[in-house]
Amino acid sequence: MSDTQNQNYSFVLMGVSGSGKSAVASGAAQQLNAAFLDGDFLHPKTNILKMASGHALNDDDRQPWLSALNQAIFAMQRTNNVSLIVCSALKKKYRDILREDNKNLFFIYLKGDAAVIEERLKARKGHFFKPEMLKTQFAVLEEPNEAEADVHVVDIRQSLEDVIGNTCSTIRQIVAGDKP
Repeated sequence: MSDTQNQNYSFVLMGVSGSGKSAVASGAAQQLNAAFLDGDFLHPKTNILKMASGHALNDDDRQPWLSALNQAIFAMQRTNNVSLIVCSALKKKYRDILREDNKNLFFIYLKGDAAVIEERLKARKGHFFKPEMLKTQFAVLEEPNEAEADVHVVDIRQSLEDVIGNTCSTIRQIVAGDKP
């Protein structure tokens, strides 16, 4: 790892679609004066079209996207004290690709149950994700466990303002060297 990364931190806000990743990351980035990247913007066009037609991505579809995201995280970390990145990171192997060679990358798992998230997805307008794909997301999700010490959980059953506040508190504690 480059010395330019040593004092800078990146946080991937992860979870299934509808868990609030983009809204929380955007709000937290404003409060923390942090850089922000929605990982969906790095999806190749073929992935966007596949999801828009109601089909879930497979691991082969995700590989070039995760590699591009790993590179983007490194670039952001070189120039920003704190960077927030939105990425579902549903499987451990996806998180491993993102964390490769990066000791200052952490994950904020926005955890919620299917009923809460389904209601949020139904209320969305203009997003390429279809609510019926939620079952697929939960089937693919490999929830982080204690072996992934760089993953911190934030419960999304609270108001958006509270979820953003808890996310900011978690990030501040990590950057300060405290254990959340």
